[in-house]
Amino acid sequence: MSGGTRLISRALLPLATLALPVVLLVSSLRTLNELDQQKSVFLRNRAAAAAGRLETFAGSANRATLFEALSEAEPALVDLQLFTRGQPSAEEPSLTPLWEGQELFRTELVRGREADLYRVYVPFHAEDGLRIARIDLDAQAAEFLVTHARHNVAAASLGGLVLVALSLYAVWASRRTARLEVRQLELEHLAQLGEMSAVLAHEIRNPLGTIKGFAQLIGEQQGQSVRGSLDPILSEVERLENLVSDLLLYGRPPAPSLRPAKWEEILATLEAHAGHLARERGIRFTAERPAIEWRTDPRLLQHALLNLLRNAAEAVGGRAGGEVRVEVRRTGPGGVTITVADNGPGIPATVREKLFKPFFTTKPSGTGLGLAIARSFARALGGELALSDAEPTGVAASLRFPDASARQVTMEEEA
Repeated sequence: MSGGTRLISRALLPLATLALPVVLLVSSLRTLNELDQQKSVFLRNRAAAAAGRLETFAGSANRATLFEALSEAEPALVDLQLFTRGQPSAEEPSLTPLWEGQELFRTELVRGREADLYRVYVPFHAEDGLRIARIDLDAQAAEFLVTHARHNVAAASLGGLVLVALSLYAVWASRRTARLEVRQLELEHLAQLGEMSAVLAHEIRNPLGTIKGFAQLIGEQQGQSVRGSLDPILSEVERLENLVSDLLLYGRPPAPSLRPAKWEEILATLEAHAGHLARERGIRFTAERPAIEWRTDPRLLQHALLNLLRNAAEAVGGRAGGEVRVEVRRTGPGGVTITVADNGPGIPATVREKLFKPFFTTKPSGTGLGLAIARSFARALGGELALSDAEPTGVAASLRFPDASARQVTMEEEA
């Protein structure tokens, strides 16, 4: 799958997650609204039928007689009022459009404490002329039309949401399984690569030792006359030895031996190497000295920190005002974070994601294993290595150990 396709796929999944429930909700609301309209149509037709029966009664029939007669045919009838044009009534002004034929009927829903009324104003012709009837029906009379339909809509909506959730879960699960399979293949590939690297490094180490030994011997026997020609050989052999060491460390990382260690103990060895790097690259090295102790393997931690120091020194080497600083602080209950930061040009985000891949490097020379080994050692010590932007410029490499039993060292213990 291409990068663009993956991006589209990742964008469509959250959109589908939001759109499908919204579509179901809108569809359910529209269905419920249509059901309410059907109720209104049903009640209006019942009221119109009652008004039609009014025309069959004599004009002299009073309201009570008409109400009793209509109630026999219309059980939902709650109240009946009759209006004659010109008859004093509070509702007379509002009935003008009906008297003049501008409206054929008028409906409204009257909310009550005990029950809702469906009220209809409808003109009809009696023996004594045009009259208007106000017919009040019990709005609950139409509930039987929509009760089961509402239940069905609710059940269908809930079922649809469940299906959407199950579908999204299936998509998420399949993608997660695919990622795990890819990750498993990568781990198997890296394991095979590491094993092969360790075997090759072991086989290469002995010939390198022989070459180095004979080159040094020739230099001692022949003196200065050939030493200038031998120096490049010894330099390249030393570079190959460093490569072999990195391959062995990556292919067969040593098991950590954890014990309580003070930061001063770790920093002492670190400063010796850092001082050499600082002089060689022309940079300034600073380190914090908090009195902290935590459980770690000083040897593995120092190796990881030296790799980070070399990377930082190479990033700022040759720059005016180049600086590498080491910061240490306690984090949370028993945690500790060590940060190696530089003020170099920084690393693009697209490149930073690849820096932990074995044998990937942006430098003209190097194995591309420094960060991979540092992260491997950090994880072996129960921590993690992360890269971020430093302020104001540069890169900050942070070794985080959240559960290292870190504690403050007292003055008596320091003494």
